[in-house]
Amino acid sequence: MRIIRVMLIMLLGTAASCSKFLDIVPDNIATLDQAFQLRATAKKYLFTCYSYLPQLGNVDRNYGFLGSREIATPYPGSQSGVPNSIMELCYDYQNVVDPIANYWSGTNGGVPMYVAIRTCNIFLDNIQRVPDIQEFERKRWIAEVKVLKAYYHFLLLRMYGPVPIIRENLPVYANVDDVRVKRQPVDEVAAYIATLIDEAKDDLPLVIGNQREEMGRITRPIALAIKAYTLVLNASPLFNGNKDYADLKNKDGKPLMSLSADQTKWATAATACQEAIQLAHEAGFKLHYFVKPFDLNAIGDTTKKCMDIRGAVTEEWNPEVIWAFTHSSTGNLQRQCAPRNDVYSYTISLWAANMKACEIFYTRNGVPIDEDPSWDYANRYTTLKTVPEGQRAILKPNYTTSSFNLDRELRFYADLAFDGSSYFIKQRSGEENLLYISTMWGSSSANSLSRTSFTGYWPKKLVSWKTSGDGGSYTADAYAWPAIRLGALYLMCAEALNEAEGPSEKAYQYIDLVRQRAGLSGVVESWSRFSRNAAKPSSKEGLRNIIQQETMIELIFEGENYWNMRRWKRLDLMNRPVTGWDMLQNTPAAFYRARTLYTPHNTYRDFLAPIRESDLNVNPNLVQNPLW
Repeated sequence: MRIIRVMLIMLLGTAASCSKFLDIVPDNIATLDQAFQLRATAKKYLFTCYSYLPQLGNVDRNYGFLGSREIATPYPGSQSGVPNSIMELCYDYQNVVDPIANYWSGTNGGVPMYVAIRTCNIFLDNIQRVPDIQEFERKRWIAEVKVLKAYYHFLLLRMYGPVPIIRENLPVYANVDDVRVKRQPVDEVAAYIATLIDEAKDDLPLVIGNQREEMGRITRPIALAIKAYTLVLNASPLFNGNKDYADLKNKDGKPLMSLSADQTKWATAATACQEAIQLAHEAGFKLHYFVKPFDLNAIGDTTKKCMDIRGAVTEEWNPEVIWAFTHSSTGNLQRQCAPRNDVYSYTISLWAANMKACEIFYTRNGVPIDEDPSWDYANRYTTLKTVPEGQRAILKPNYTTSSFNLDRELRFYADLAFDGSSYFIKQRSGEENLLYISTMWGSSSANSLSRTSFTGYWPKKLVSWKTSGDGGSYTADAYAWPAIRLGALYLMCAEALNEAEGPSEKAYQYIDLVRQRAGLSGVVESWSRFSRNAAKPSSKEGLRNIIQQETMIELIFEGENYWNMRRWKRLDLMNRPVTGWDMLQNTPAAFYRARTLYTPHNTYRDFLAPIRESDLNVNPNLVQNPLW
């Protein structure tokens, strides 16, 4: 399926001014006249509006990867191969002079969202002038751009909180007071996003008809999913009754945050989630389950289940993916995440899975490792064991490993590569010829500090099983990045339902759909049979904790948990240390010693990103986020 060809036109001649005055129309009217004289040139302008979608599958563009510290890299400057700005976010280098991933102004790895919104406004202001276009298509294009405009506001909202709403562009002759925009309250921004989507949804297709040419373009399920994400964000503790932001006001004294929790926001969010899910089902979306290709040898149930999990991200256009970003290359991402081995010897391999973050995975019984009495939590790092019989699909037979790696749920083995783990790939796809990873020092995966994980774990979840290589090459099976998938909507809906009305069969149902795909029993059954806290799913607080952990597991390494931790105000998760094994050792007794590599120092300041100081200086009506 062909990627949308994003074709930039010369409309941004004065784009530099956008960091100063967010919504001024460039004085290039002749160019705009040409752009909207014909359908063909207007279509190019449409794709320009799409071109600002963030490259979430790009290693130096998705700061959620390292910002969540689910993935970590060596200290900035110590090894080559990873862009410094993104590495620095992992090590608390965020700042106000040149913010990392600056989406306000578009610097230092960020995307200029206000330029994107301004471009959308220009399109909406001029599309009626195009003569050679059928009316149904004009309406569809308008709807697409309205949803893009809503999405760009959403990206700003979740990063900065209250932001200026750019409903329309101002002319170049606007006075200074008009162009010095102010931040708008979070509730108003969220309502504006929802309104834009409601205006647009009926003119969007349910599914993409021309899949060869149009995959990645906005559909009705995408629009409703964005609305659901927005309303869940607005209902979450970060924005709903957060008294930490009592002093966040415009200079005229206008409050920018809701200080009183409003329970009805959760009910509204739950309705939006259910509507998005219902429409996704109507469009044919369902959870991904691996379908064995005809040329693949027979595989066992364990391998099949691991591929069900792993393919939800890496199987391009699988039925779970509601929206994928076709312009976002994942080739280099896979080179970073794949360990060097007998097949992949030409990888970078520096992106390490944080061992502390991997504690989030359940035991094989589907409950947290510190709640399962059959799992030795106290000695999880110090006990060595031999891999028992019957587990060769996930672990090397008779191999000595840490008890940390044993008796875990299948998502642990599907999402991670580590010492003694199997690595199912197309080149070695027969279960009688499985590839196993060795990460002790001197092995194929750990013979150079500049080409190995410094924790002993890799995020295998992000590497396609069809990626191939040999002694001197590496060919990534690049897939379009799945920005929204159905599994995430299920868990978000369960969260909203629980917050709105407490535990219910409907909330359990959505969680259990995700757990079933992972090979686990339902929430109530698992906790009643295997947890020290059997009644946990029956209280709102207990189910909240379960849903948050289930979300952290299901979305691990995808960058989304960076935002989830913040909207939940979970400083405990944000401040998890980066830990790993002693990678310079070559015997199990020496290798399996847990080390702390970095300890974060986040405070509530880090829930929101800073606005660049120079932007504040240019526009005195803007106020900075607290403690920045």
